[in-house]
Amino acid sequence: MSLQAPLGLWAQLVSFARNRDGNVAMLWGLVGATLLALIGLSTDFARAQTLRAQVQNATDGAALVAERSSALPFAERVTAARAYFDQTLGNPGLTNDLTFNVVQMEDGGHRVSVSLDMELGLARLIRNQDWTIRVASESISEASPPLEVALVLDNTGSMSNDMQVLRDSTEELIESLLSIDGDTVKVALVPFVAQVNIGNDPSRLDWMDTTGVAPYNGELLEDRMIGRVNHSNWMGANCENINTLPYAGYTGPYRVNWVRNGTRCYAFTPNQINYFTLYDLVGNEDWGGCVELRPEPYDVQDTAPSIGNPDTLFVPFMWIDTRDGETNDYFDDDFANIIATNGANTAGVTMRYDIGGSAANANYWRTFNVFKYNGQNANPVGGAAPNVSGPNRGCPTPIIPLTNDRDTLVDAARAMRHWSGGGTNQVAGLSWGWHVLSPTAPFTQGAPYDPEEVRKIVVLMTDGENTNVGSIDVLASDMAAYNHRGLWTEFADGESQAGAVHGSMPVQYRRNITSSGAYVSYVDSREAILCQNIKNAGIEIYTVVFREPSNAVRTLLRNCATDSEHAFTADSQSELRAVFRAIGTGIGELRITH
Repeated sequence: MSLQAPLGLWAQLVSFARNRDGNVAMLWGLVGATLLALIGLSTDFARAQTLRAQVQNATDGAALVAERSSALPFAERVTAARAYFDQTLGNPGLTNDLTFNVVQMEDGGHRVSVSLDMELGLARLIRNQDWTIRVASESISEASPPLEVALVLDNTGSMSNDMQVLRDSTEELIESLLSIDGDTVKVALVPFVAQVNIGNDPSRLDWMDTTGVAPYNGELLEDRMIGRVNHSNWMGANCENINTLPYAGYTGPYRVNWVRNGTRCYAFTPNQINYFTLYDLVGNEDWGGCVELRPEPYDVQDTAPSIGNPDTLFVPFMWIDTRDGETNDYFDDDFANIIATNGANTAGVTMRYDIGGSAANANYWRTFNVFKYNGQNANPVGGAAPNVSGPNRGCPTPIIPLTNDRDTLVDAARAMRHWSGGGTNQVAGLSWGWHVLSPTAPFTQGAPYDPEEVRKIVVLMTDGENTNVGSIDVLASDMAAYNHRGLWTEFADGESQAGAVHGSMPVQYRRNITSSGAYVSYVDSREAILCQNIKNAGIEIYTVVFREPSNAVRTLLRNCATDSEHAFTADSQSELRAVFRAIGTGIGELRITH
């Protein structure tokens, strides 16, 4: 191809541009203005395309918000949708001429339409009029009810500064779920700390061990040495002669069990103690509804409780009175006699004077002594949350079983608060999240397992690792659903400290837990098994890790979730609220239809 013609044409254009004759200059001005307008048109068109995409995205989100808020009055749905739209879009050079309209469609779902003007730049050279951008979006919920959702939420003391956003996010999620289909969607609420409160309604006693036959019921106090007597009149064979003497002022069913070992007499608590009995003997405090976890393997199973198998029964949580000056000391040990006063032989034989032996041992004996539970009023007991004292210390607000009663659920969500005592035990919360979804006792509101007929979901939110506050010392360690850490070792039996030989915890219940790290590892291992058991039952699990940087915790919860799309992290209050909204969208299967 010859290059002469193009080169010749270029030369002519250059000559035309250099021509200063009047007609040519006028024509060149017109061409320049046209070129400038075309450039402006191209620029404004690109800006309009970008703006339209932003407006469409904000409108899509607003439509989802409107649909997710279906349980609210229509005006509140519009307000929520507009707030989301404004926050998402911001104000990228818009005029005030913007219309926002929400319509509830007759066949279900919501339609949001938006119209707004965009100020032009150089494109005004062509036409001096703003461009109007119009978009619309329709959303609908396509979840397949019936739907059962258990919200398992961390209410531990570390949540103290974040409880309001948790309450608000929970309430919004409840509203979102119930809006899917109020007749076939049910929600349960399971607040947890180191234990869970199932409620103390009399009907709950059907699931509980009320007679003391379960292995964990009173185990922390059973067969504990609480004293040693060196009095010359109480040595040798004379020890057995005082077996039947009652504890001074004690009106309950228990008696001191004296054992002779060499030339000394040792005082032991009974070998079967019922926490319900001790609650009856605390004059001003009833059982608050919290429970311990069952022994292996039932701690991570959904086996229904049966009197024929005591291991399956649930045991009341009880934070025992600790020695004077320790956390949750609610009885005065210094004035608690171990046995009845009997003349000179027992005069002055009190916990204060240690009944022989060292003062260190007396501190243990004072804690394990059940005979101070004698019908007297504990002082102090109760008090203001979160730092309540007494046997119910650290017991959170009760479970709300599956229901579609909006007011009941919202009121319970608003009543949640943080609680001090015991640390965090995700196994306790998660296991009861399973129990409330199960069709078997203890709660029976759940439908039979059938993925074709009902979709069951657990949402587990926590702000930290499994913990148990305090040292491994059985007395300094806080109570939890797995009891004191020290319960799991021979050391916790107490009597070994003075050399007396007596009963001990059955070997099948003991674990080699001698440090805080060992305790956390044990609970984490149980949680991993529990998560898998729940998923094997056909239940979906969403997990939310809040403000917890530990990779180990994030990995544990990520593995617990159904899959990666069910596992969330949130490092701020705004992120927590966004995560709850995302979970609501995922559960409700909200989608844009147009």
